[in-house]
Amino acid sequence: MKKKEGFTWTAECQQSFEELKQYLSTPPVLSTPQAGEPLLLYLAASSKAVSSVLVREEERVQHPVYYVSRSLKAAELRYTALEKILYALVITVRKLAPYFQAHTVRVLTDQPLGSVLRNPSSSGRLVKWAVELTQYGIEYQPWPSIKGQALADFLVECTASEEEKERATETNLGEWWEMHADGASSRRHCGGGIMLITPEGFRLYYALSYLFPTSNNEAEYEAVLNGLRLAKTLGVKRLRIKTDSRLVVGQISGTCEAKSPRLTLYKERAVEMLKEFGAYEIEYIARVDNVEVDILSKIALEGVPDHLVKICQKEELDRPSIEETTLEVQQVTGKEWDREKNPEMFWIEDIRQFKEAGELPEDPGVAARVRRKAPSFEIIDGQLYKRSFRGPLLRCLLRPEAEKIMDEAHRGICAAHQGAHTLARKLVVQGYYWPTMMRDCIEWISKCGICQAFARKDTRPATFYTPVTTAISFAKWGIDLLGPLPVAPGGLKFCVVAIDYFTKWVEAEPLATITEYQCRRFLWKRVICRFGLPEHIVSDNG
Repeated sequence: MKKKEGFTWTAECQQSFEELKQYLSTPPVLSTPQAGEPLLLYLAASSKAVSSVLVREEERVQHPVYYVSRSLKAAELRYTALEKILYALVITVRKLAPYFQAHTVRVLTDQPLGSVLRNPSSSGRLVKWAVELTQYGIEYQPWPSIKGQALADFLVECTASEEEKERATETNLGEWWEMHADGASSRRHCGGGIMLITPEGFRLYYALSYLFPTSNNEAEYEAVLNGLRLAKTLGVKRLRIKTDSRLVVGQISGTCEAKSPRLTLYKERAVEMLKEFGAYEIEYIARVDNVEVDILSKIALEGVPDHLVKICQKEELDRPSIEETTLEVQQVTGKEWDREKNPEMFWIEDIRQFKEAGELPEDPGVAARVRRKAPSFEIIDGQLYKRSFRGPLLRCLLRPEAEKIMDEAHRGICAAHQGAHTLARKLVVQGYYWPTMMRDCIEWISKCGICQAFARKDTRPATFYTPVTTAISFAKWGIDLLGPLPVAPGGLKFCVVAIDYFTKWVEAEPLATITEYQCRRFLWKRVICRFGLPEHIVSDNG
């Protein structure tokens, strides 16, 4: 509807316009530092972004010089909190190199950046960043205040790519993974195959071998359930499941009814595991589109391509997935262990129960040990980690997992059959820990046939020894000729030397030429006339 009255410019409109002009005429501008003036740098990091603010301080007032922010992608999202802070410093130095070259920059943070960068035993990524940062005059200091830190925290909260913003508005669950599963059962072999495809397109192959009898439908369910277990371990939130079993797809989706009691248990177990994912899809595909996992399910048989045998991870299951397991140890190993005979299989569970519920084992000695060691551990996303000295968090492993890690590090695709101490140190740098690491590495090296066959025997001499001992002074002499040497005055360029084996007394004489007469004269004059006739003279007839 059209207004009857026209627009009128009032005094209030004029006042608002003047205020707007005044605000636009004084925008916040970045400050320019003076030559040689020290600058302050504040760093901040979140789960998906890092940022930094470079400021200068004048009369106790901080003025911003430059802002830097960056969204984390792919592997950068899996950096630890300390690595993200260091990464923020690295990208700031790369972008603002002229400021770091002309000024002394003081990094104000609550993280021990200086000690970590000076630690020679840090991981390869940290050492690389440390070498890059040493060319600048950077000082590391704790927070005196949070003036500029508030700007850095605000900047990191506002930093996100458009793709991340769209993903955050839709769901907070991450990108879709894809899982192909297939099972096979016969008189010769029962097994399953799993192929996980990451959002970037990388493929992970797993071959399962069932050590218990199964029907074909149960083998299909086992492949799906173990695939869900592996996907959960990898932290997958969104999963598309593809299998060539119409029965499994129909029962899980609810279009088919499970009449067999065992298949009913398998269905309930699958539905229960799928609830742990934020989103999932399950669909049927033809067998021709599921060839790779079909081959993996028959990995123990002949006719399997070499490229799949070499890159797939193999696992043996000695019990069906529908059998309840009450301990984490049983979930990892698939076996039942006696706490008294195998206490090392329960150390993770003991520490986890103490930190989560405050419960201690009944054994007073074990309880005291758990209480003493618990402060150096922490639980992140359900996984127990140990704080290392000036290093990253170390993932805690049980003995079955540790054996796989030791085997891969010692004689895997990138191994060199190192010694026990080198192997243990290598595993720590890679981010793994268990209490008996050194002892297990020593036992593992002693069982390696290649190391035992080609290891250096320290107790065996390099050559056969020749006994030269004597208990009488000047009774046994060794004589030899040296030369040609640089020519001395008189044309002297050879030397004849005699050494007593007992006293190590040396007699030497320079010679111009080597003749029988000169050697006999040297022995008569320097040895026989001075020390008497020797019992033995040792020479190589040179």
